[in-house]
Amino acid sequence: KERSKRLKPLRDIRYFESTDSVLCAAMPSYASKIIDLPKEAVALGQRIGRKCEELGVSVGTADHLYVCFTPSLQEGTLSRTDYAVEPWHKFILCGLERDFNDRPSAEKLQAVCSATFSAIADLAEVGADRLVLLREEVNAKGIALRVTLRKKETKKYKIKIEQTVPVHPSPSQVFAWIEDLATSRVLEVQIAEVRFHDDAPSLVDRLAIVDDILVIHPRKSFRADLVARDYDLPLRVDLRGLFAT
Repeated sequence: KERSKRLKPLRDIRYFESTDSVLCAAMPSYASKIIDLPKEAVALGQRIGRKCEELGVSVGTADHLYVCFTPSLQEGTLSRTDYAVEPWHKFILCGLERDFNDRPSAEKLQAVCSATFSAIADLAEVGADRLVLLREEVNAKGIALRVTLRKKETKKYKIKIEQTVPVHPSPSQVFAWIEDLATSRVLEVQIAEVRFHDDAPSLVDRLAIVDDILVIHPRKSFRADLVARDYDLPLRVDLRGLFAT
């Protein structure tokens, strides 16, 4: 299929496996049998992908990066490939030693994190300079890391709408972070909880403040409309009441 030539921010990272050092024909399987990933790995990839989208990191015209682990390459070795099933796919092969499955879960997760950032750095066409700080943030905050969905600043307030990207099936929490500029007081409030992390952006688009009420307008799209059915929208935060407490 013909690919768009426009660079896109990376937004989704997933992990696959293969016994070979070359990809061809059938799409490889999700990592599960050859490579025994810790349960936190899926959320780690989602978290890094969403932060790359926020920061504008791009690996080219594809916005999905599929890291395919293989014992046929030395650990730490990357091999680029033109293999893709859809235009939005970007595959890269990454070596892992055969003793990977015998390692403690935390060590496995660190190896996956290291491989992921190495793959992004190798392929990055935009935003490579942002990866060092992002990796430090991912390692320091873990599951508490937040993705910023929207920002707004007025004469009175500085506002950020953020979300977590937890390990499934834990829900993703959406927060409003608000600073009163006159007093420098900062408060935050949870405004929603979504079953899937990638549902949250559908709830958050334009931010408006009317009579000290923060109104968070949802996106307008077919998918956003499907997500919105489960929520009382638009989301609202009473700023005056919040800071009066």
